[in-house]
Amino acid sequence: MNNFNDRTKAFEAKFTQDADLQFKLEAKRNKLIGEWASDVLQKENKEEYVKEVRQSALAKAGDEDIIEKLMKDFASNNQELTRDELLKKINDCEKKAKVELMEQNS
Repeated sequence: MNNFNDRTKAFEAKFTQDADLQFKLEAKRNKLIGEWASDVLQKENKEEYVKEVRQSALAKAGDEDIIEKLMKDFASNNQELTRDELLKKINDCEKKAKVELMEQNS
């Protein structure tokens, strides 16, 4: 029975660690996408805009909330951006965030 409890605790610890890493990855990715969008949209207060983007990502599960915000912001700024272009940029930022997190943890 003790072996089973040890395995359960190890699984729970791994699950917690994976969830923590996923949260950090998404937070870093959202920061990167916010910085990119701020530059493209020529926002005066970059830090405030990045904060808005990161907060919008907390509204719903998944990426739809951040996609909606960025599509709306680009449209209201008369900047052309397709959903596919945005999804590619989000994917690129996620890859960069993974690399940065791996470098921090090594």
